[in-house]
Parts: sequence; structure tokens; C-alpha cells
Amino acid sequence: MSTAPRGDRRPLVLFASSPQFPDLHDDWPLERAALDEAGIDARTAVWSDPGVEWSACDLVVANGVWDNIHHAAAFFGWLDHLTAQRVRVVNSPATLRWNIDKRYLRDLERAGVPTVPTLWVEPGERPLRPSDLTLPAGEIVVKPSISGGGYRTARYEPHEHDEARAHVAALVGSGRTAMVQPYQPAVDAEGETGLVFLGGDFSHAFHKDPMIRRGVGPTDSLVANQVTGPSTATTTQLDVARGAVAAAEGLLGPTTYARVDIVEGADGRPALLELELLDPVLFFVHHPQGAPRFADVLREHLDLR
Repeated sequence: MSTAPRGDRRPLVLFASSPQFPDLHDDWPLERAALDEAGIDARTAVWSDPGVEWSACDLVVANGVWDNIHHAAAFFGWLDHLTAQRVRVVNSPATLRWNIDKRYLRDLERAGVPTVPTLWVEPGERPLRPSDLTLPAGEIVVKPSISGGGYRTARYEPHEHDEARAHVAALVGSGRTAMVQPYQPAVDAEGETGLVFLGGDFSHAFHKDPMIRRGVGPTDSLVANQVTGPSTATTTQLDVARGAVAAAEGLLGPTTYARVDIVEGADGRPALLELELLDPVLFFVHHPQGAPRFADVLREHLDLR
């Protein structure tokens, strides 16, 4: 059983990682140093490693489980195991389960959060022939609802809509829910803005260059295309981001970390692309002051205030 730290023992926080990235992102040295300064031992552990004694730690931070989309059932089983062992995990297991499937966007849209318009095509919804599918006009993006890092994501121009329909049919035929979204042209000029929240409060923003290239088709990852840098959020971007985090917390309770990815919509206003509460990189490399903020948030979870 995991309990609050007592006596002179330094609390132990395990950052769950994936086999492909056992030492997480470039943020990890900053996080580890900030936690050490805060009196906390921080280590990484691969979430799917059966040899890890999760119950020996005081807190699990789950935002490095980057292969979970390929092993959803095993991931849910891991969360069940942590719950059964009474191991504290952030974000909460309920939040992690909700956020693994991008159909959460429908909940946020119902809550009034401006989102990128999405056509959802569900497995078994109806017999699907590619020719039967009516797509949004113009350039579009197709991806599965359970995806990350650009997995099975592709961009199609209007003359490529037959290829887009085939992509949707392949996803649905494999049992996945397909998402079809109008490509937001402003992304090519402006990119995306990511806003990071720690303990429910805004911490910092970063910029991401456009990643989905024309004419490539669906790939397993777009991470190699990722170029990021520091940014400053606008007031309207902050309003949308705060609304998205508040809506999610209204449904599932407080968040420990969150990343809100925003693009400029067709109407020129900010729109939510994704709300990352499961496994976001927090980009402390662009804002090193975020690491000690995160350490302070985790200290509160450990009752070290």
C-alpha cells in the first residue's frame, strides 16, 4: 500500500515510461533535478515491466506511457492494478481512461469549448463503402480516435478524397473509430500553440511547427517532423485553454498536468485541437521554470506543503 511519506525517508515518485523511451523526454533531467531540490527521489520505470514494484513508491506520474495506444487493454489493466494496490497516480485513472480516446472532444464541445469540427465514423455504425462517405469540403485530416504522435494520421487535398475515404474505411474495418477534420490552413503559417497547466494553473506556452505533410499518406509516427520552441499565449488562447481544462475537471476532478493544443480556426479564432491529460510532453526544455513548478505541485500530492 502506498502512503504519505513519514519520518526522514525521502518520498519516491516513479515516472512511468515506455520501453521505447525508458528515460522519457529531454525534460527528464530538469524534472529530476527539480524534484531532488524539493526533497523527492524521482526515478523512471517502464509501465509494462512486470518486475516493477509500484506499491513501493509514494506517487506515480503517468505522462510518459507513450505506447499505451498500442496496448490499451494492458494499459487499463495496469491502471486497475495500481488502483487495487492503492497506489496514487496522476492524472487520476479515470482521467487517463477518458483521455486515451479522442472522442473526449465531444464532451468538451458539449461543454461549450470551441473545437476543430470533426466527423466521427464508428465501427459497426453502418456498412461502409468508401464511395458512401461524404467528407468535409477542402483539405482534410484523417486519423484514428485512439492515436498519438501522429499514428495513422494523414492529410488529404480535395483531389485525394478517394484516398481519404479508403483510409477511413481501413480504420473502421480494423475496429477503430475514424476522425475526419478540416485541415486548418492557418497551421501552415502559424503552427500550433501548446499551453501547459500544472495543478490546474497555467504555467507556460510553446510553439509547434506544422507536422502533417501533404502527399505522404498515413504513417506510424510524425514525431520526426516535430519542431518546437518557446511561445507566449494570447489572451484568447488562454481563455480557450482555461475553458477546456475547467470542463475536463468538471467531469473528472482536478488535474495535475495538462497540455492544451490550440490552432487558429477557419473563423480566425482559437480552437481546441487536443486536450492532453494522459501522456503529454510538457516542454520544460523551453521553459525551465516549469520544472520546479511541477515539483511543487507533486509535493502537494505528497502532503509535503
